[in-house]
Amino acid sequence: MRRPRIRSLRATLLAQMSALFVLGMIGLYWAASAYATLAADRSYDRLLAGSALAIAESLTVTPEGVRVDIPYSALDMLAAAPDDRMFYRVVAPDGRTVTGDADLPPIEAAAAEAPDGLGASERFFDTLYRGETVRFVVLGRESSNLAQKGWTWIQVGQTRNARQDLSRELLVQSLLPILLMTIVALGAVWVGIGRALRPLVRVRAALSARQPSDLSPLQTDVPDELRPIIEGINDFMGRLQGNIELLRNFIANTAHQLRTPLAALIVQLQMVERASEEDRRHGLAVANRSAKKLSRLIDQLLSDALIEHRSSLREIAEFDLKAVIASAVRETVSAMEDHDVRFASPLATAPMTGDRLVLEEAIKNVLHNALTHGTSDDPVEIALDSTETGYRLTVCDRGAGIPPDQLATVFDRFRRGSGNTLGAGLGLSIVRQAVDQHNGRVVLENRQGGGTCVTLELPT
Repeated sequence: MRRPRIRSLRATLLAQMSALFVLGMIGLYWAASAYATLAADRSYDRLLAGSALAIAESLTVTPEGVRVDIPYSALDMLAAAPDDRMFYRVVAPDGRTVTGDADLPPIEAAAAEAPDGLGASERFFDTLYRGETVRFVVLGRESSNLAQKGWTWIQVGQTRNARQDLSRELLVQSLLPILLMTIVALGAVWVGIGRALRPLVRVRAALSARQPSDLSPLQTDVPDELRPIIEGINDFMGRLQGNIELLRNFIANTAHQLRTPLAALIVQLQMVERASEEDRRHGLAVANRSAKKLSRLIDQLLSDALIEHRSSLREIAEFDLKAVIASAVRETVSAMEDHDVRFASPLATAPMTGDRLVLEEAIKNVLHNALTHGTSDDPVEIALDSTETGYRLTVCDRGAGIPPDQLATVFDRFRRGSGNTLGAGLGLSIVRQAVDQHNGRVVLENRQGGGTCVTLELPT
């Protein structure tokens, strides 16, 4: 699935911050709404309780019954809410309604809905009455008159219109500053993001001002969050610089190594043109040997460049080392005539993880050296065995061997052993590079009776 393209980091950050602010505003809205409702209830509950208390203070309990004279102040307290309707009643200890609306919710229902039951202090509750939600307060007064002993209840109710209007007003007044602060905060975030992204502009300017050949590390001062990006750019430019240096060295080495053989080949061909028939055959044979030497030199230069290039790629995969050796033997022997190669191994397969192409190039160079410097009468012996940590590959020939004083230097680039007039001195250097890339080891030894053994120790 293709990921959507991020067109603007600033817009992405602003969108995420805006979403966060919106969620915060929703949370603040619910909190402000609950607070506004609570504040409105507390304000009007005081008026409602004051009205019930004024009625309670006008109660008179006599042997004949409960008498009440509703004071004007009891009703005037609720006049601040002209859109609301008011209900009240007084219930005697015997359950009879002394005055007021007899169909109000019964005191038992009020006791059930009140959170702490009923008692001498007032209790508030909401209930549905005549199709509207009404806020009620119930206040009890206990009588000690033997004729009317018990509790007298005052019940006063009011619709919630004024409460809702006050709650809405408080909510709006609290949300307007929040909305204004959110807008200001988003503006500050927009400016802050712009300031935070300025180091990227400086990095771009520093890169744009450079010459194409300048691959030195960036020294631009950036915040800690951008430092991994600068380190990644510097690492990439360092690897690119290494590849360019590798290419330059390859071109220089190629030009240096090819100039002399090409000049000699041209001279030989010119001499063939002017030679007699008998000398021409000899000259063509010499030119043919020079062309083969030049071809081998080009192969080694390309192989050396390949090893250097793939060292930075690190293309690691699983393969069968035994199959790689067999392939290298086929390719090398097919290019050289009258040579015998014997490959022996007790292993059915040799699974390994590494760069197959690099190891195959190394093995072909070892084989080519053994076939070139060995004798045609004796076969080149190849053996593959397992070790505790990997494999041991040994290639032995019966040539003249290598002088002991040259064993330590034959792995250097363009360093040829004494008597080697065919190679460019790159074969063993290529082998060492390939083995080093696989954390292995190369051992070069002279054989008893003449010849050389090259051993590659490769961890799996």
